[in-house]
Amino acid sequence: MTNTHEGETRPPEQVAELFAIAGLEIEAIEQLTGCVAQLHEVQAAKAQLATLTPPEVRAALEFRRGTLGEAQ
Repeated sequence: MTNTHEGETRPPEQVAELFAIAGLEIEAIEQLTGCVAQLHEVQAAKAQLATLTPPEVRAALEFRRGTLGEAQ
């Protein structure tokens, strides 16, 4: 079996690089799955935030302001 691309033989280094890239498929899928899960979590949080009452929002902002001040 010849290793050709448009009539040219590909160097072994190029073929090895193609195998290396193809081997990243599972890792890429796992990363994408994690990103999708995180996106679902973000969307759920945003949906819950949309239901907050003004007093809840003010209390949360005060709480965050206090924790940010302590971190400095």
